[in-house]
Amino acid sequence: MVGKVTIRFKVNVIESACLVARAVHLMTHSGFAEGYNLIKDMEGSEFLTALRMLAGREVMVKKLSDFKESHKAKQSESIAALLTREAEGGNKEAISLLAAGALETRV
Repeated sequence: MVGKVTIRFKVNVIESACLVARAVHLMTHSGFAEGYNLIKDMEGSEFLTALRMLAGREVMVKKLSDFKESHKAKQSESIAALLTREAEGGNKEAISLLAAGALETRV
């Protein structure tokens, strides 16, 4: 059971970091209100953990965020589920992101 909790926590942190990255991009490119709306309901500790991850793996988080946006994923679909589905379907970018350790992180 501990393994599932750890994986879920990591996926949630990655999702939050992607959301913060998207919010920062919007807020610095004429979309302040839209960006703020993405993160306004985050708890402080969740936000700080996402910021720490974003600072440590900004390039990968940006790639994941862009991947999710370019595939028009539902807000409720996790990046892990999207990457897995796309990789199983033969999407080379998803396979590459997974091979590069996109879902592996130390928090």
